[in-house]
Amino acid sequence: MSRFYSRDENPSIWTGGARDSSGMRTRLKDVAEALKLSVSTVNAALQNRPDISQKTRERVLRKARELGYLPNRVARSLVTQRTQVIGVVVPDLSRSFFTEVVTGIDEAASAAGYHLLLCNTREDPSREDSEIQTLIGSQVDGLIIASAHAPSENEVWRELRRTGVPFVLVDRFFRDTHFVGGDDEQIGFIATKHLIQQGYERIAHIRGPNVMTAIGRLKGYTQALHRHNMRVRRAYIVEAQYHDETGGSEAAYKLLSLPDSPDAIFAASDPIAIGALESLQQRGLRIPEDFGLIGVGNVRYGQYLSVPLSTVDQQRQEIGKKAGAMLVDLITGRANPRALPILLEPRLLARRSSCCKGCVSGSAVVSRVNAPDHKSVAANR
Repeated sequence: MSRFYSRDENPSIWTGGARDSSGMRTRLKDVAEALKLSVSTVNAALQNRPDISQKTRERVLRKARELGYLPNRVARSLVTQRTQVIGVVVPDLSRSFFTEVVTGIDEAASAAGYHLLLCNTREDPSREDSEIQTLIGSQVDGLIIASAHAPSENEVWRELRRTGVPFVLVDRFFRDTHFVGGDDEQIGFIATKHLIQQGYERIAHIRGPNVMTAIGRLKGYTQALHRHNMRVRRAYIVEAQYHDETGGSEAAYKLLSLPDSPDAIFAASDPIAIGALESLQQRGLRIPEDFGLIGVGNVRYGQYLSVPLSTVDQQRQEIGKKAGAMLVDLITGRANPRALPILLEPRLLARRSSCCKGCVSGSAVVSRVNAPDHKSVAANR
C-alpha cells in the first residue's frame, strides 16, 4: 500500500537546484548538514515560517544560494498535497482595473508563500470555463476569478464547488460565493447623486454589459434618481462595453441625438466616460458648464485629460489583497467556510468634468450618508 512520507521521514525527496561535481543535485538535506541544522528547520526557514528567527532564515537562504539549492516543488506537493500555486482568472488584462487587482493578489499571495498562474478570458464565458478546468487539472490550491458569466449562470459555481477547490470571486458578484469587490449599487448611487447635487437635471447612464457590476451600478443610478424625485427615462439608459472608448463615444452620440437630450452622463467605467468625452467635445459642449460627466475606475490618466475626469475609485489593489488573503485562509482552513462577501467602500473623486459648482479638483468624498438602504449584503444582492 502506498503512503505519503513526512519531510523528516524521507528528506531525500526534497531535491533540486544545481548539480555538484559528482553530477548529483543539491538536496535540502545537504543544506541542513552544511549548517548543522535539522531538515525540518531548514525547510521551515525556506518557507518563511514565522516560528523561525530572522537570523536563522538569513543563514539558510545564504547557504542555499551558495550551494545552488532550489526546492523540488513536485516532490513537495506529493508530501503536502499542495502546489503553493493559485490560479487567477480575469476577463481583460488590458484594463488597468484588473492589472491592479492582480498586483494586490500577488502581494497577499507571495507573503504567504504562494505563486500565481494567470489566465485572461477576453470576456468569453466558454474560454473562462476552459481555463478553470485547465487550472484545476494543474492542481492549483485555489482560484480567484473575475467572471465573464451572466448572473443567471450559477451552475458554474455549483460545479466548481463539487471539485472541492477553494475559490474567491472578485469584482463580479454571484450569490452564495466568497467575494471581494466594490459595492456596485453604492457606486451607482453616489456617482448619480453627485451629478444631481451639481445641479444637473437630465442624467443619462451608459451602462456596462450584462454582468453583475453593471447591474448593480444601474440599480444604484435608478435609486438615486428615485430618492431625489427624478424620473428614470428608458431612452437615457444605453449600453457599451466596459473597456471600449469607441462604444462610449457612440453611446454618448446616441444620447445627444435625442429630442430631449440629457445634460449629464454617469458612465459605468472610465473608458466609457473617456469615449463619451470625445463626443461631447465634438458637439462643442462646455464641460462642466453645459454638460456633466463621471465614470468609474479611477484610471491613472483620467486626471490628466484635457478635462480631468470625475470618477469613483473602487480600491482596486485593496480588492486584490483581501481576495488573496481570503483564499489563503480558505486553503489553510482558517476562514469561515460559509460564503461571506466583502464590499469595499467606494470613493468619489470629484474633478473638473462634473463640478460646475466648483468642486475641489481631486477631492475624495467617502460617505454612506443618505445611501440606499442595505439591510444586508446578501439580501441586497
